[in-house]
Amino acid sequence: MIRTLTMQARILTGLLTIVGCALPQAYTISAKPGAVSYIEGNVSVNGVTVASSDLRSLFLAANDRLFTEVGKAEVLLAPGVFLRVGDNSQVRMISPSLVDAQIELVSGEAMIELDQFVAGSSTSVMDHGSLTVLQKTGLYRFTADAEPTVGVLEGKADVNFGAKKIELGKNKQALLTDELGVSKLDLNKTDDLYAWSNVRAQYDAAVSYQGAKSAYNGGGYGYSAAYPTPGLYWNNPYNSWMWMPGNGAFYSPFGWGFYGPGLVAYAPIVGYGYGYGGGYLPVVTKAPVVVPINPKHPGVVAQVTTSPAVHAAMRQQVLNNIERTGYQFHTLSGRPAASLPGGRTYSNPQAAARAAASSAAPRQSSGGGGWSGGGSSAASSTSNATSSISGGGVSSGRAMSSGGGGSSRSK
Repeated sequence: MIRTLTMQARILTGLLTIVGCALPQAYTISAKPGAVSYIEGNVSVNGVTVASSDLRSLFLAANDRLFTEVGKAEVLLAPGVFLRVGDNSQVRMISPSLVDAQIELVSGEAMIELDQFVAGSSTSVMDHGSLTVLQKTGLYRFTADAEPTVGVLEGKADVNFGAKKIELGKNKQALLTDELGVSKLDLNKTDDLYAWSNVRAQYDAAVSYQGAKSAYNGGGYGYSAAYPTPGLYWNNPYNSWMWMPGNGAFYSPFGWGFYGPGLVAYAPIVGYGYGYGGGYLPVVTKAPVVVPINPKHPGVVAQVTTSPAVHAAMRQQVLNNIERTGYQFHTLSGRPAASLPGGRTYSNPQAAARAAASSAAPRQSSGGGGWSGGGSSAASSTSNATSSISGGGVSSGRAMSSGGGGSSRSK
């Protein structure tokens, strides 16, 4: 799964072109629930093969069935609710609804990332006689093979099987049988769908950031005529649907941020820059690929983690590097992201003091070069982490059917 630097440079160059084409007029058409936003490899709906050119008009209606072979798919069940379907899987849409989204996992595996929980709404999954209702924002994993399971990586869910009902919390898993046996999740287990979902979450946040920034620039301090309300909009250059949130901040469990137009100017961001030391490093400048980040629980920039445990370790490593180097999160303007409405701050006080004391000396990326304009925090990869991001998905020899995505390699 490791690509050469030459190939990564080509991918990044292609992405630069895509980002440069992301003009305001590209964001049109509000989506319905059940929009298929991304496909990779072999995907079909009701037995008809899906191509990337179909995505703009492809919505799963009630009783539609989505199949993957050697491929994956992402479906927007509602704004801020991402269904990601793994290889060799089948999903049936039961209810494509903004207030009562319900699917059935018939075979294979799927994950749901719930970034915005709206009071009064419901997201639920049927799986071999069980019904799981998601109760909080978080990350949920389902399997439907010989021993069907539901796992909660973050969040809370009510699991119903016959007359039995249990509440499932973080890092717990339930076996979907009459016993509803509960156990701890194996967070060290290598998980291709988890790694792919992490990359997709990062890509979705980057596309949303571009849209929110354009809306802010076009509408003053909020929405413009092109995107008058929060919701799902088509992004033509990226060939993908994007979530435009309300004027607030919402965070993926992976650490990526989604900001509405009214707050996007304050968003802490990181970018991908190429360092001569042999890796793609996070920097705080106008880098080619800009992604908002959760300052308290940042995503693992420029790396793909293959298990939740590895992701957590690398996230901590990023935080340690921020503390050690005095790095601060910045907005696109280059200013520290420390003056948010309500007096909130996104920077570590000790780190901020060190950064202020050394502000006279310009920083350089810790890779021996790269994009200038700010400090850099580059976490070293481990043997359990893959290191290639391509086309919005984890590169594993499959053809990429749509989307852009950042290219990265850590040393």
